[in-house]
Amino acid sequence: MKSSFRTYLFSLMVACAMVTGCAQNAKVTDADMRERIRTELGTVDKVTVMSTDGQEVALDLPTFLNELQGQGKDLQLSNEPLKQEEARFTLVLYRKQLAPLVVTVGEKASQFGENTYRGTGAATFYQWVHRLTGKGLLAMRADSILLSAEDLTLSRVLQDKETTYIQAVLGKAVPETEMPQSQHPLYPYYKLRLDSAERPLEVTVLTPTLISVPFGRDTQYFQVDGSMFSRLTEYLVPKENPGQPIEKLFKATNIRAEATGEMRVNERNLDVTQSTVEQGKAHQIVRLLKTGVRLGDAPKQVGPEQYRVHFRVNGEERTVIFYERHFCIDQVWYGHSQLQKSVWKLLEPAQK
Repeated sequence: MKSSFRTYLFSLMVACAMVTGCAQNAKVTDADMRERIRTELGTVDKVTVMSTDGQEVALDLPTFLNELQGQGKDLQLSNEPLKQEEARFTLVLYRKQLAPLVVTVGEKASQFGENTYRGTGAATFYQWVHRLTGKGLLAMRADSILLSAEDLTLSRVLQDKETTYIQAVLGKAVPETEMPQSQHPLYPYYKLRLDSAERPLEVTVLTPTLISVPFGRDTQYFQVDGSMFSRLTEYLVPKENPGQPIEKLFKATNIRAEATGEMRVNERNLDVTQSTVEQGKAHQIVRLLKTGVRLGDAPKQVGPEQYRVHFRVNGEERTVIFYERHFCIDQVWYGHSQLQKSVWKLLEPAQK
């Protein structure tokens, strides 16, 4: 049959990778191609994934080669090249005494050489490499771990025993197979920085059981044992700062938007106790309010009122009144820049 060995191989095992020395449009039988694939696979001695910002993670070679055989279905050779902004990471296959083979991978397309492949098979390939990359990311051994609580403006280096515990939990983390809902970090916004001679790794604790790890333009999500969050609250204990009255709003159980001014908003009631997604939105709103600049005196001119947001805290209601460049809470004034729009974006119902 007439076929590009490169195209055939990509469609068979997606990486398209083991193509060397075969002329385009050569007559090659299926048996010949499969034998060539087995031969070429034997030359691969290392597989890594490179992020768009230069991080490189080694994949487990036996797992990669074994699972590779299940890839390559429902691929379509596309005339539309993979755009730079589509790329999420680069798959690199190192071969013995041969140049490495490189596949640029996007969520819906992959490119090897001049050929771009799209279709459901390309999306499946991305998800597969994404999952293997996540396992490789958390397999690193840290020399030290820096724990920080962003909402508390506190941080400390963990002791050896604490570091060992955190690494054990991360080592058992389970990659999320589907992209989770938009989840903002819960108070007190813990982060872990794992330092090693190889590379630093940033871990954001989104909820007691969900963490995220950035990898260039890509983001990895993992389920973890909830006991880790409890330990983190012992390592850095959440403490209320009496000098920051806005911080009390982190304890809100309900948030209600009221259309009282010029900005076009709908009445909106957010039950913070409904799920971690709503709780994360509430905490993110408080973080936005904390970016306001506290003023010593009430401004002389504030312009027309925009709208109001009511926070239910310990059975009492506290109200934030938004103006174009200011907001007021408990008779204390703050300056801001377009904060009312950012807050409403978090409050408005998701578009169906």
